[in-house]
Amino acid sequence: MEKLRARAPLLVTVFIALQPLLDVLSFWAQKLGASSLPTLALRFGLLGAALALGFLMSRRKRVYGAALGVLLLLEALHVWACLRAPGGYAHPLPDLTNQVRILQMPLLTLCFITFLSCGEKVFPALQRGLVLALGVILLVETLSRLTGTDPKTYSDGLGVLGWFTLSNSQSAILSMLVPLSMGWLLSRPGGGGLWFWAGAGAGLLALYLLGTRLSYLGLYTATVGIAVSLLIIDWRGSWKTAAALLLLAALFTVLMPSSTMGYHLKVDGGAQNRRQERIDEIIGEDRQQVEAAVEKHPEPGMSPEEKEGLIETLTPVYREFAGDLVEIFGEEKTMEMFGYTTSIFDFYDVRSKKLLFAQLLMKDSPPSSQAFGLDYSRFVVGENIYDVENDFHGIYYLCGWAGLLALCLFILYFFVLIARALLTDWRRYFTIEAASYGIALLICLAHAYYTAGVLRRPNASVYLSVVLAGVYYLVKLKKYEKQEEKTYVEHLSDRRL
Repeated sequence: MEKLRARAPLLVTVFIALQPLLDVLSFWAQKLGASSLPTLALRFGLLGAALALGFLMSRRKRVYGAALGVLLLLEALHVWACLRAPGGYAHPLPDLTNQVRILQMPLLTLCFITFLSCGEKVFPALQRGLVLALGVILLVETLSRLTGTDPKTYSDGLGVLGWFTLSNSQSAILSMLVPLSMGWLLSRPGGGGLWFWAGAGAGLLALYLLGTRLSYLGLYTATVGIAVSLLIIDWRGSWKTAAALLLLAALFTVLMPSSTMGYHLKVDGGAQNRRQERIDEIIGEDRQQVEAAVEKHPEPGMSPEEKEGLIETLTPVYREFAGDLVEIFGEEKTMEMFGYTTSIFDFYDVRSKKLLFAQLLMKDSPPSSQAFGLDYSRFVVGENIYDVENDFHGIYYLCGWAGLLALCLFILYFFVLIARALLTDWRRYFTIEAASYGIALLICLAHAYYTAGVLRRPNASVYLSVVLAGVYYLVKLKKYEKQEEKTYVEHLSDRRL
């Protein structure tokens, strides 16, 4: 067993560095029309191997038993709720596959904590794995551009995505890897030099070219977050690096209107205006009556005659722009949830539309479904998928309030660890490495809140597991030098931030 623990650094580096290559493999399998089962099996195989190794290396195997027991209980209750729902458990295999994607994150976090407890060499190996993963992503994006096979971030040919499938997941991954790599480069001897600026510049450029709003948020979070952290830690020794990072953030602000994100928003706005003209054409001369009736909703309320006339007038609009919802839930219920809107921006706000679908679906479901979740197939209507684009909401609808509560408590535990460490001795624990992990965690959770690209996507949730395990290591496992042996300022000057 000790020999196995001695190999933990290499295993961790290889496991993390393989992740973007798995994404590339999945992309080309889909692109060439091949089955996704081999790549899915490979991911689950790596997950199984990590769980087996974590369990074997652990000196606290009861923790694994407890964690697995809780997750299996939640899963059993989810299956029970699906069986009790109207229509029964229609498609268990896709649903259970989706459940495994959700449940793997806490288990993988536990594995990485075990690996990090195997010795002080594992954390540097983990850091190297993260930097290697970023390097692989940057290389893949460059090759995809040079070969003219870049799938683009948006369907209108905008953005640099590389050989990756989901822009939201890729944004989350890059937004975590960039500050983590910056923190690693700064913490090394001579940090802040040429290697730092080359690595930071390449990572920030990748976020800029990706072109989503959240990737832009990740760009600002990395530059401003690292800069502020440097000033807090040692403003005398690092103010030049911090000032340069803040200037970079200002430059990206100036470039925003001409960026991929800025251009896409303009193009998308023009398309929505043309669709609004179609709605106005359908309503025609009844526009004033519609607006007058809508103003009475919900208070003091419309008369039955006004409501009936409004539903009759808006039915063609809702059948064209919210057809699936009308087909399943009826005109009146759908219009009520939309607030009788006639704005194209409400109909084409995909996140809100999917959330409304899920809310209507949950309203018609028994209490057992509200507690333990719905069958994933309930969100698939023909070729359209109404799985909500918000991981926290999505876990509520797929795992119920019990699953969401368990997840939130799990993540909250790491914030409690951070708060306790900072309150105990913030000078010792607030290093540039620790700051980079805090930044990565916050921007990852922002992606989880605004997209469905993290907690239910194994390619992104792997990095969240690494970040959470890194937080645990920095506040619970790492051996810090005693303050009395060396002053904090001396310690910082040795690392030359």
